[in-house]
Amino acid sequence: MKLADVLVLENEPFIALDIEDMLKGCGASSVTSFDTQAQALIWLASNRPQVAVVDPRLNDGLCTGAVAALAEANIPFVVYSGAEVDDEAKDAFDRGVWLAKPAAPEMLGETLVRLLATD
Repeated sequence: MKLADVLVLENEPFIALDIEDMLKGCGASSVTSFDTQAQALIWLASNRPQVAVVDPRLNDGLCTGAVAALAEANIPFVVYSGAEVDDEAKDAFDRGVWLAKPAAPEMLGETLVRLLATD
């Protein structure tokens, strides 16, 4: 399956750029990145990505509202993180597929394609 529009939620600028480059290299037609949940929620109110890559901790805290919006809209997402979240927030993030940081770019790309194939 070809990647189309991808949403990236990541608070580390260099990691976000690496993810964007990898996604474009995998043929993504567009990549939109945000480092706060507030920005993501505004964007999600009028946009629908094909898939998302989410770091749970953004510059304005845990993005449980953003992942809830993704799940509610049936938008698959990968939780790309090097840390665990507390039990209270875990249910929201467990709606996605977890991939531990750091991972090879190919692994992230393969995870997204596999996720979309089962969607």
